[in-house]
Amino acid sequence: MAYPFSYSHQFNYREVNGKSFPILQLRISNPQQPELGIDIDTYIDSGAEYSILNGWIATSLGIALLSGEPRWFGTTIGNRIEGRRHRVRLFHPDLGSFDLEVALSTQDIRRDLLGRDFFNLVQIGFRENRQQYYLTSSP
Repeated sequence: MAYPFSYSHQFNYREVNGKSFPILQLRISNPQQPELGIDIDTYIDSGAEYSILNGWIATSLGIALLSGEPRWFGTTIGNRIEGRRHRVRLFHPDLGSFDLEVALSTQDIRRDLLGRDFFNLVQIGFRENRQQYYLTSSP
């Protein structure tokens, strides 16, 4: 059975320390103060239920990190990470803007992750054998 998927944008995986990952650079901003924004590389992670970003981003966006509702995350090695929930604006020049409630971590994390909550905002496809992924903004 063929599925009629079409994507408006194609991206190549990026190499980091000898391994390839689906990484999307986004501008993250505070919806209440859109002039406060920074560009970060986010790892698209279909295994993550929610998006979690480094907490230091909160200061750059004028957000009081600890004012957000706590959410706990388990890691693959069994540790727990606390994040605080905050609404941010994600922007990509090809995809447009999205508001998303993310967790901003209260401790350093290795990667800023876009989880399956982000997948509700886009249509995404992966071709692991070609080291490419495809995105279209959801209507």
